[in-house]
Amino acid sequence: MSESACFKPRVVEPVAIDRPDGLGLAIELWLSRPVDGIAGQAVRIHLRRGARMEEAEALRDLLHAVGTDIVVT
Repeated sequence: MSESACFKPRVVEPVAIDRPDGLGLAIELWLSRPVDGIAGQAVRIHLRRGARMEEAEALRDLLHAVGTDIVVT
């Protein structure tokens, strides 16, 4: 990942039994520096229902390879 990246991605798998449809897998972006417009230290992107672990890992790897910044508009 670029040295100027402001986040570190990881795959998370919520374990809540009563989670709503579509909230089984997520990519979490841990922020390495504050981002204007985002309160807290992490952003979670929930993937569609039926997303597989391999797809989540591929997205994480892609964000890790090419992502550099988070912009709130």
